[in-house]
Amino acid sequence: MDEPIAWNAVVGEADRAFRRGMQLDKSGQSRLASGAFHEAATLFQCFLDLPESFRHVTNLEEDDCQAVLAYALVRLGFLNCEALSDANAAIRLYKMAMEADPIPNPVSFSGIGTALEASGGNGRDLDHLKEAVKSYRKAIEYSNKSSTNLYMAVALERLGQTEESESILESMQRTEAPTSCLVDSWGYVRWHTRNTEASTLNLHRGTRDMLKLALDAALPLIEHQRENRAQGLVCEFGVGSGKSMRMTQEILPLDIEMHGFDTFTGLPEAWGSEPAGSYSTGGVVPSIDGKVYFHKGLFSDTLSPFLKDLGDDAYVAYANIDCDLYTSTLDILEALHGRIVVGTIIVFDEYISHSTWRQDEFRAWRESCKRFGWEYEYLGVTGV
Repeated sequence: MDEPIAWNAVVGEADRAFRRGMQLDKSGQSRLASGAFHEAATLFQCFLDLPESFRHVTNLEEDDCQAVLAYALVRLGFLNCEALSDANAAIRLYKMAMEADPIPNPVSFSGIGTALEASGGNGRDLDHLKEAVKSYRKAIEYSNKSSTNLYMAVALERLGQTEESESILESMQRTEAPTSCLVDSWGYVRWHTRNTEASTLNLHRGTRDMLKLALDAALPLIEHQRENRAQGLVCEFGVGSGKSMRMTQEILPLDIEMHGFDTFTGLPEAWGSEPAGSYSTGGVVPSIDGKVYFHKGLFSDTLSPFLKDLGDDAYVAYANIDCDLYTSTLDILEALHGRIVVGTIIVFDEYISHSTWRQDEFRAWRESCKRFGWEYEYLGVTGV
């Protein structure tokens, strides 16, 4: 596409479906977004196959249509791996995207690599890692992104090809913080997963898969809540558009209460290059049916009163902390410190793999563990 497309002037059925997919994706409604992109991709393909019969579905010219079709397929690939727990479908969709657009797209090659890793192979060998490395190499040919280099280095290391892996990591380590921090993060993960079999290491799983891993581990406490009418809390801190809360609701039994905490006006202070107010929904709370309750305001203002109303018997079964900031994370952990019990599962979103990771959620967690005497183990890590 040489010129930007004026989407407000696009009126075809396929164009409307594509635009709807973009809007739903942005608002955190991944499953609905996937449906809209699928509709758009089907209609765009019909137009490309039979332009005279399907001219009415799009106002785009053929070249633009090819590019938009490829983009829709890339988004479908991402959503299938990230939000729908279907890595094999993601691989097929990324390959379809490459067939749709003759211009090589490194995103598709990298996406195939991470989807192969998410698929986990057959659990008995690492053939999926070998194929992932091939895809990462192709991606790097077209775009030498630091994240893709890290994915390849880690995969090579897990395959026992340490010489090439170390060469890549050493080269990355000598660069500026946005890249060197990735190597630092992997070093931390490597040490803390050193006794885990490579074939069972939970790396590069999509968000929904990681949430399911965490929720399955928390299920004994959640089930105890249901059986004993105790307050075993399922909470999310930093809700935003509600994307991960929707995934969590899909995974859990329908009668489980969920509580979301957020200002819905974005970050209360700057975080790295992100200014205060980033990730705001304009104060709009997500619309999610069922036993989902939102608590609007700063964590320091809303969490302690909420817990006080529940009484002393309430405990945390599961918490998803996605607030980025050290201060906000510390507010949460200090408020919850008397509610963390054996078996509590905590998910962090920005724990590692960014320039200031050792000063943010990671720091708040480590300080809280030392202060409150918590012991923990890692069940899975993604983003490295």
